[in-house]
Amino acid sequence: MYRPAAETLMVAGLLGWGYVALVAVLRPDVLSTPISTVLPIRRDTFGALGLAVSFACACALRARTGTFWVRRAGRPDVVEAGLAGVGGYAFLVWVYLCLNNLSHPMTTGYRLTHFLEYPSEGTTAVLCFVLLSVCLFGLRVRKARHG
Repeated sequence: MYRPAAETLMVAGLLGWGYVALVAVLRPDVLSTPISTVLPIRRDTFGALGLAVSFACACALRARTGTFWVRRAGRPDVVEAGLAGVGGYAFLVWVYLCLNNLSHPMTTGYRLTHFLEYPSEGTTAVLCFVLLSVCLFGLRVRKARHG
């Protein structure tokens, strides 16, 4: 469980930092605002923490396993396909919402669709990020156990 957790945190931390780096370049005026109502910490703090976690996990993985990412050929199955599909589409929605937030930061608190009052764009972005991380962790655990 160590390696899948470290691989997941390495990627998630790097993605979080990448988002904040884009905000810093394109919209530095919103760096000090909370990243979302679900996660009420400043964007710049979130980015710094994400980079630190990613760096620590990358160093630990390299020191312990000799590589950052272990790839093994395996036989995909329905569970793996589901995890990859859900994680992939959660990633796409997260990227869209991050880019939308860069060009329209005022819409973060708006509802995601006209169909439902909840969730907001910001909450959906956080949920997609968590879903992506959970799916990635599940895939890495399966690879570690089943090869």
